[in-house]
Amino acid sequence: MSFRVLADYPRRAHLEFFRGRANPFYSLTFELDATQVRGRARELGASIYAALVWTYHRALSGIDAFRTRLDGERVVLHDALRIGMTVPAPRGTFTFATLDWDADAAAFLARARQVMSDASKRIDLSGGAAPDFAYYTALPRVPFTSFAHVPLPDPTAGQPETAFGKFREQGGRVLVPVGVLVNHLYVDGADLGELCDAARESFATSF
Repeated sequence: MSFRVLADYPRRAHLEFFRGRANPFYSLTFELDATQVRGRARELGASIYAALVWTYHRALSGIDAFRTRLDGERVVLHDALRIGMTVPAPRGTFTFATLDWDADAAAFLARARQVMSDASKRIDLSGGAAPDFAYYTALPRVPFTSFAHVPLPDPTAGQPETAFGKFREQGGRVLVPVGVLVNHLYVDGADLGELCDAARESFATSF
């Protein structure tokens, strides 16, 4: 876990403003065109869920606001974010799988296949608590139009949480709903607008 201290953080006043709120988390839902992502995952024989995570995480981790956290009283910017994913587990439950980010999509997806398979054999809900994480889940049978994540217990936690829903076919395209929860201490509406644009570009770019 490596980061640098932001000694002159321009949003410090906003951070302190929302730090005084009991629940500074908020969420939104939007759609992405997943046609290329699904097609490429099938070509590679990879998990479509893992491919969605990789493609979206490429966009999210490129925006400073989503890598910003409090470390004591210091505002810090993490160099990279690890990935926590929910995956099916025995007896109709779920468990967590943890992956390091890899800019090589094929290598990440190959690693994800093994990690997800290993994780699904047992229930372990202890991983991924560090601040340099982003969390992902999927509801592939639910065509949701809004999504409310369970907020993290620490009101200063900055790990973004993202859910992918059921694909929707429209005019030859494959659309997927995306629900994301963020902390207003670090992320404003403009940052979410940047994420939407970056995610759309990432999803339109083959890997």
